[in-house]
Amino acid sequence: MYRRLICALCFFLSLSLILAASTGELALNNYHQPNEVASLLKSWNTKYPQLTKLVNIGQSSGKSDILMLRIAAQGKSVEPDSRPAVFVSANIEGYHLAGTEAALLLIEKLLTGYGSDKKVTSLLDKRTVYVAPLLNPDVAQYYFIQTRYERHRNSIPMDDDLDELVDEDGPDDLNKDGLITQMRIKDPEGTMIPDPSDPRLMKRADAKKGEKGVYKVYTEGLDNDGDGEYNEDPAGGVEVNRNFPHDFEYYVKPAGLWPVSQKESIALLQFLVSHQNIALVLNFSTENTFLNLQQTGQARAAGATVRVPERYASFLGLDPDVDYTLKEVVDAINASGVTGGQQVDESFVAMMLGLGPAMNIDNQDMPLIQEIQKDYKDAQKKAKLDYPESRAKGVGKGSFAAYCYFQYGVQVFSADLWAVPEPKKEPAAKDKDALTLDKLKTMSSEDFLALEDEKIEAFLKEQGAPPNFKAEMVKNMVKSGRITPEKMVEMIEKMPKMPAAKEGEHPDSYILKWSDEVLKGKGFVDWAPYKHPTLGDVEIGGFVPYLRLIPPPSELKKTIDFHTDYYISLMDRLPQVELKETKVEALGDGVYQVTVYFTNTGWFPTSTAQGRRARTVWPIRVELKLTAGQSLFSGYRIVNIPFIDGSGGTGKAEWTIRGKRGSKVTATAKAPYLDSVTTAVVLQ
Repeated sequence: MYRRLICALCFFLSLSLILAASTGELALNNYHQPNEVASLLKSWNTKYPQLTKLVNIGQSSGKSDILMLRIAAQGKSVEPDSRPAVFVSANIEGYHLAGTEAALLLIEKLLTGYGSDKKVTSLLDKRTVYVAPLLNPDVAQYYFIQTRYERHRNSIPMDDDLDELVDEDGPDDLNKDGLITQMRIKDPEGTMIPDPSDPRLMKRADAKKGEKGVYKVYTEGLDNDGDGEYNEDPAGGVEVNRNFPHDFEYYVKPAGLWPVSQKESIALLQFLVSHQNIALVLNFSTENTFLNLQQTGQARAAGATVRVPERYASFLGLDPDVDYTLKEVVDAINASGVTGGQQVDESFVAMMLGLGPAMNIDNQDMPLIQEIQKDYKDAQKKAKLDYPESRAKGVGKGSFAAYCYFQYGVQVFSADLWAVPEPKKEPAAKDKDALTLDKLKTMSSEDFLALEDEKIEAFLKEQGAPPNFKAEMVKNMVKSGRITPEKMVEMIEKMPKMPAAKEGEHPDSYILKWSDEVLKGKGFVDWAPYKHPTLGDVEIGGFVPYLRLIPPPSELKKTIDFHTDYYISLMDRLPQVELKETKVEALGDGVYQVTVYFTNTGWFPTSTAQGRRARTVWPIRVELKLTAGQSLFSGYRIVNIPFIDGSGGTGKAEWTIRGKRGSKVTATAKAPYLDSVTTAVVLQ
């Protein structure tokens, strides 16, 4: 019976894209195993030698190759590794197999579109796209083993329970159904009870409601090392997507002993830092920065107040022997003018003083990210993708996406592709006088203040506002002028939606309903008695591994098709610096004022504000080349333009030059992630 269950599960849950022999297109059947991913990349490299180069960026902890395909039209004037580039990363977690499939489909669209699709052809003639479809092959391989266990850690051995033994007590498939689920056992010290709404689900007993614990719950398995604990030292190691430098979790074992301690993260960062031509990172992972902006928290300070080092205090007008709040330091910096008009915040000060990393998206970058977020949501609606926005996961501590933005300094977007859909709910009958977003948009502050508190609080609850947002608090904000109804609407539309569970409803109830309705119950193993050798009478059951991560076939193709097309459209927004105009003014006696203007015709600015703040991105270097008989009267031969805004932003370089009338000077603007622009200027 259990083997039949496994076969049924494989039909519903083992979803993928493989090469269909008749058409040569990726089709929905089975997920590609790591060796199949490698074979695909090698075959594409053989089939498209003028467009591709296969690169092995390193090996995993389990000694599997981590392969990347470079895609660019070769034979052009600029070599592919010297062109502005996009890096597409996928499945850094290892268990996000849908991300691997999306990256493979993206590769196929680029390769087959070159020569037939104008947008793709233009992109690959001018740009380079690096695609790494499987950045964590070891964890990915565990999905395909005979006994399925949802594993998140790589293959490096680790002594989790500090008993000087390694990986000696992992889960066991006791009932031989091919799945590692859970065990529940009645115990006087138990803290868990069956959920009243559905006894298949387990919940923690709530003493405030008079509930008393009945069960203890374990992962299915034995006490293999005889220490009285169960499955406390499973095989592996480290969660690679928690092993990157930004906001690293020290003393948390799954994150690793130190940042970039793993072969996978080392290989990836070595590739990035050796390719300064990368201007944009597009990621397929469990994180969704389109729907949940990558704000990982607040700056961490060592205490309520700080002392400013003397080297800073002297020009800020502060006393190095006095304690200041972060806000006071921020105010002093902003008032000093040393930032050239760029406003800094507490996060920046904390980073500057070594109190913790920058944690918030830079204020200058935020409008662009929000514009992309809105565009993405609109495109999703147009494509009729029904994604449960409330379930979107933001960027985690020590994650690859956080590193790319906060430390590598480029713009990064990440999509998780799919989440278990929430069951359709009948819309509740609304009071015609109830407050809505549309009504709020048209209200004046006076109209809002005249509303009853009950109506405001009902509205806030419906919008998923935090519980501490009460009517009185919001009214006070409106009275003080800190917020207007129109601004309130903007804030509500931007904030992540809260999960739609009803009060008292089990947080996993929607997953169980989806399993029952869509998978016909195949996503849950019903609790069944088992005689455990040490625990005695137990029951084994629970959700099947990977249920939350594996989309059904009908949804996978649609969402991957949408996201690969959307990523190609984002690649078309890279910055593009071009010559705007040149001006020459004769000052007399063979002296000329030369000004060269450059414009950015791309959508994105030439660099992120965070990259400039972290000093990890290059300015635009404009180099002046003189000929015989010419000399620089004033100025510097190399002028740095910090950045140029997108969509027509302008930057300039100027010099005063002594030379013969009619002679020429040459100016070249370049940065590793931009096309080089050269112009000749005649002195006249």
